[in-house]
Amino acid sequence: MDEFLAKGKRGEVFLREERGKKVLVKVKNPKSDVDTIANEAKYNTLLNTKGIGPAFISYDKGKGELVREYVEGLEFRKWLLDAEKEAARHVLLTILEQCHVMDELGINKLEMTRPWKHIIVKENGEPVLIDFERCAETPNPKNVTQFCQFLTGSNLTAKLAEKGMQIESSKLLALAKKYKHNIKNNKKKENISIFQLMQEVVQHA
Repeated sequence: MDEFLAKGKRGEVFLREERGKKVLVKVKNPKSDVDTIANEAKYNTLLNTKGIGPAFISYDKGKGELVREYVEGLEFRKWLLDAEKEAARHVLLTILEQCHVMDELGINKLEMTRPWKHIIVKENGEPVLIDFERCAETPNPKNVTQFCQFLTGSNLTAKLAEKGMQIESSKLLALAKKYKHNIKNNKKKENISIFQLMQEVVQHA
């Protein structure tokens, strides 16, 4: 029998055991007029090919049921409280890299300005992006720029400062502005060098 975990505006989440392993099951909220399960299945599958997201298992269109890996770990907000400086830096850089990959694919995730609940950090210290129901294809993706806004926000900078990490907000935001301009003008090659500078800012924080 499935174990109820949570309910959102558009979906309900359950825990199930299949072949001795825990899996996560998502179905449409019966009270919602919008079905986002198929959209999540589509992008979870696509992003898995780039090493992003929990492992996709199956999607049953008739049931409107998505089954994917159950990621064991802590929500990013809880994990960060006790994380060491180097571990925190690694997680931030990994997320930034995955945001860049999604930008290169022309996929917008839409939650990267406040991704606290949309990232699970596993016991091995690797972050996993979850929840792809709002993903959409766009010529102007904003994952990196939104995550840079998050990195320079007061809620995160205060937590990082406690660990001895000081991100140069003005420098990172200036780079994000150039990066956004290049995406808008389809200058992907120019953005590779700008993104590398962004990584350096976070690496040296």
